[in-house]
This record gives sequence, C-alpha cells and structure tokens, in this order.
Amino acid sequence: MLTYPLMFIITLGVLVTFHEYGHYVVARWSRVRILKFSVGFGKALWSRKDKRGTEWAVAAIPLGGYVRMLDERDPQQKGLQPGPEDVSFNQLSVWWRMAIALAGPAANFVLAAVAFALLAGFGQVSLPPMVGKAERPGPAQMAGLKNYQRIVSVDGKAVNSWQEVGLALAEHLGDTSVIRIGSRTPGAQGEDIIEVPVTNWLSDAVDPNILEALGLKPSPLAVIGTVMEGQAAARAGLRPWDRVTAIDEVPVETWGDLVDAVQAAPETPMQWTFMRGEVQLQARVTPQARVADDGEEFGWVGVGVPVVEVRHGPIAAVRHGVIETIDTSALMLDHLVKLALGQLSVRNLGGPVTIAKVAGDSFQVGLGAYLSALGLLSISLALINLLPIPLLDGGHVLFCLAEIVFRRPVPLRVQAVGTSLGIVLLGGLMALVFVNDFLRFF
Repeated sequence: MLTYPLMFIITLGVLVTFHEYGHYVVARWSRVRILKFSVGFGKALWSRKDKRGTEWAVAAIPLGGYVRMLDERDPQQKGLQPGPEDVSFNQLSVWWRMAIALAGPAANFVLAAVAFALLAGFGQVSLPPMVGKAERPGPAQMAGLKNYQRIVSVDGKAVNSWQEVGLALAEHLGDTSVIRIGSRTPGAQGEDIIEVPVTNWLSDAVDPNILEALGLKPSPLAVIGTVMEGQAAARAGLRPWDRVTAIDEVPVETWGDLVDAVQAAPETPMQWTFMRGEVQLQARVTPQARVADDGEEFGWVGVGVPVVEVRHGPIAAVRHGVIETIDTSALMLDHLVKLALGQLSVRNLGGPVTIAKVAGDSFQVGLGAYLSALGLLSISLALINLLPIPLLDGGHVLFCLAEIVFRRPVPLRVQAVGTSLGIVLLGGLMALVFVNDFLRFF
C-alpha cells in the first residue's frame, strides 16, 4: 500500500519541479531577483541558499510549489533591502511578466513530450486489438462488426493496441456523431468499415468503459503470432495469424485454451482446426515433451502470441513525442470544454487520490506505463494552470492581456476582486475533486 503515497509524492514532485523550474528559467532571463524556489507548501523540510541569494526548499505539504520573486507590491517584502542590480517583478514589461506566467505550463508540455519520446525510443510491445465473441450484441455488433476480428482503424486512423483504440474512441465522448471502425479477420487482407451512430455518447457516465459501451470485448484470441522454425507447429504447416478454433474437435477460443490443451498432451498427436483468413484448414500436430522445473512433463509446439512492437530512432522518437503531446493536449482540451458545457459529467474529474492511483498502478505495470501516465498528468497540470482563473498562470496571462489591450495595468482593486473570485472557484474545484475521489474509491 505504500506504493501509492510514495509514487504520488514522487510524481507530483516531478511535475511541480518541472513546472516551477519553467517559471524560474524565464524569470532568470528577465533578470528579476528570485527570492525562493519551493517544491511544496508550509514548513521547509530542507533548504539552502545559492550564491545569487535564492533559497531552494522542499516543504512539508507536497501539493504544489512556487517561485517567489522580488516584487515591491508584496507587503511581506517591506523589510527587504534590494541590491543595486536587483530587478523587481513589477518593474518588468508586460511581455516579460506574461512569458514568466506561460513558462510553467510550457515546461509541463516539454516534460510530456520527453516522456512520450522516451517511450517511443524504448519501444512499446502490445497485443493487437482483437475482439472475442460478444455475449450479447452491442452497438458495434448491431452495426455489423463480426466476432473474432482485429480492429485496425478508428475514424480512418490506424490503431495497433487497445490503448490506441481507447484514445481514438475518447474523442467522441459527449458527441452526437458516427464512429467508423475498421476491422478484418486475422491474417486476411482488406478492411471492413462499420459505422456506429452515437447520441450524447456517455455524457452522463462516470469513469466510462468506452470499449464495453460499444460492445468491444478485448480477447487474447488463439491466434498464432510467431512460429519457431523446425518445431512441431512449423512442421505441421502452421503460419503466423492462423486462428486455432478447435483441437481434437474441442472448441478453442482464447490463447489460454490453446496453451492448456497443448501442455496437457506431450508427445500426443492432435488434430488442429484453424482459420487462415476466411479458409478453414486442419493439421496434425504432435507437441514435443518438455520438463518443467518441478519435474512435471508438458507439451510444447513452438508458437508465440501475436505482438505489435513499435520502436523509433532518436529523431523519430522526438517527433513522435511532440505529435503525441499536441494530440493528447487537444483531446484533453476538448474534454475540458465538454465538461464546462455539461456534455460530460464533472464526476469524471479527479484529485490527489486519483493521481496517486494512476501513478501507483502505472508504476507497478512497468516503466512504459509510468512514462505514459507521467505524460498525461503533466499535460493535465499544464492545461489546468492555463485556465483563466486568478491565482493560476492563466489568470496572470489574462491580466497581462488586459493590460496590453487597455494600455495600462489592471487596477489593484480589480485584481484583488479577481483573486478573491479565483480563491472561491479553486476552493470549489478542490472540494469537487475531493468528493469525486471519495465517491470513486471509498
């Protein structure tokens, strides 16, 4: 259980550090004096000062951070004696102040791009998205989707994993539209396109199961991915993408069914029935006997599951990271707009507990899953901070834009009212996400 709070602290620490460091770097470029860089709020657990007089600190409450700059308007800095070369934040041009505000979210977008680029460079191995037999017809089946198909595209975009299928379908959440799904029989050529009409799709759902809503049942079908040369399956004429349907007239549907039947019959001839594209064939296969570590004998034919491996070179990985960041940001922004318009339920918003669960679960799955989750969370933090709410970076940008348009700073009284409104809005948002977390997990 310690994994979740630990990964929450680590993940939020990484996200906040990158965000605040973005502010810090651009503030340094503007030559403004930086008094403090803090990860977390409250009492400092660790701190030190650098040669420029900036205090670097890690505080006790890991729910954010801040960069405190010299500002003559700050009542807490009244006793501070600025040096002759010190530049105050309020003395900066409006363009510098806006650049500093935007730098934090920009750093989170960069972090997301780096995470996605590393993921693309390391390579991703996934099972192809294949659909099993539906227990009852769903919208996809009623639109013409057959059982035992491989999903190859959504809305004309190629997909190689269930994660890619889910992300493509997520673009339709809250929409009234038509989802176009391309599929084919494993090993066959061509593509069958079905059209699934949706109306206000899952607009009231909380944590919607997108695949289940369409009747798409992910299944590790008994489809052969690799055939080892010279082994029993190869000698019998099996090929990649053959789908085994029966062994000795006993139906086989999943990869587990196939493995169980083979392992239970060492050196025993078996009659395999399989589909090669749309053609049904049969072969005589005799599993080779092997001995497990516990001394038990089992059958082995030399086949492996079908997998899709995507790996990019350094330049292509960077390009992929940037494109993935842009696409994911557009999808999240679309969902934020739909939340604001009531097209999606606000119950889908999550808070600290959700972040802890996402970070902990992805870490336990592996580095690739964690990098993907880190990228998604970093983009979420960037977009939330860009909301035009005072106290957030987007609120500071809003004041700067108003100053540019009206050619004078926003009056302090207006800023104070805006800040009070921002406190109310953020307080309400925090209350909402904490309630959602409680209802979701407790």
